[in-house]
Amino acid sequence: MLTYLIIIAVATLLSYISVKVEEKTENKKIIYLMKGIAILFPAVIAGIRYNVGTDYAGVYEPLFEKIKNNEELTYVRTMEIGYVLLNRLVVFFGGSFNIVMFISSLITMWAIYMGIEHYKNRISMPLAVMFFMIILYQKSFNLVRQLMAMAIVFYGFKFLDFKEDENKIEDEKYKQKYKEKGKDLTKYKPRYKHNKEYYKYIGFEYVKYIICVLVAACFQRTSLVMLAIPFIHNIYTNPRLRPLKIASYIALLIIILNFGAIGKILEGIPSLKYYANYFKKIGGADISVAYYIRIIPAIIPYLFLWKKINEDKQMSLLFGLNIVGSILLLLGYLTDTYGERLSLYFTIFQIILFPFYIRCFKENKKLFIGSIVFFTVFNLAIWFYDYIYKRRDETIPYQTVFNKEEVDKIESKRVINE
Repeated sequence: MLTYLIIIAVATLLSYISVKVEEKTENKKIIYLMKGIAILFPAVIAGIRYNVGTDYAGVYEPLFEKIKNNEELTYVRTMEIGYVLLNRLVVFFGGSFNIVMFISSLITMWAIYMGIEHYKNRISMPLAVMFFMIILYQKSFNLVRQLMAMAIVFYGFKFLDFKEDENKIEDEKYKQKYKEKGKDLTKYKPRYKHNKEYYKYIGFEYVKYIICVLVAACFQRTSLVMLAIPFIHNIYTNPRLRPLKIASYIALLIIILNFGAIGKILEGIPSLKYYANYFKKIGGADISVAYYIRIIPAIIPYLFLWKKINEDKQMSLLFGLNIVGSILLLLGYLTDTYGERLSLYFTIFQIILFPFYIRCFKENKKLFIGSIVFFTVFNLAIWFYDYIYKRRDETIPYQTVFNKEEVDKIESKRVINE
């Protein structure tokens, strides 16, 4: 437990130092060096671990050995091409399995760090890094491929943070002056042909985002669900379409709560019978208090900050997707599907939303400090419950390749005793 708290603290401190260095110097080499150290530290920690994470010894290490020995197994062929290629490249250059884990984490941390950096004028970067380290870093020890994919998609969201149409803004100013002079607005002609150029810019940004999703799918194909974002983007950012946004929440909630019934309907349709397996339930509804504890702190601040959230289209988008993720999280309580993992693609934006909430309280010193304490303590409590008490993802205790023999002896004794 203490080991991970130290790792979280050091990673947060390094990100803080990198931000301060960038503020105080224009020397690009020093800036890039400090950013590199901030990214490398958690990647190295992930790379030198040994038998930490549920799938470490059960999936990823055996996969590497099979590729190394040039054995053809079904699950090697069905694994995403990007991850298999990464393993083959490491084998080709004579690297070990820990190099694969290091590079996987390096890709994850780079995409997360650079994605967070995009919002540095709206949030505190060190706080965002800290929340990532608390909420998702240890999960990356188990869901290696999914966290890589999530991080790449997260980075891609910077391309959905569209700049204002400057020509349109200038045109509005010109129109206002036209009005102030008492001229007839029916005779007003736009000064700029802004729509065509601006829509072209938006189109290119969507293409960049889609490329990020396709790259992410090379490591975890479930990330393809995020291809839907460009089609619903306007619903979650345009205030005029808020009824549609609310309707989407209600529709998704209805689907989740009727998962079993949908499965039975699909079983009766021969061409869709295969997909019924994804809708099987393990019993009645079991929405525990833990579910509400997880989602309320991410949603309640909206009641107080809705104006500031809605003023920022990107934050409005991230908040809306966080609601979608909170609804999808229900699948982890109602079914035996991987809905809980699917929700992570949407709830990851909490690492931006929490610091944004805190920044909104900056004018009130007591609320500002109180919000920092609240969100930090809340996330640490969830971290303790998940990773320490429930031992999810099997990341406790943290072990390294440097004490591999000792760990193997302990494991051998445990197996014999059982």
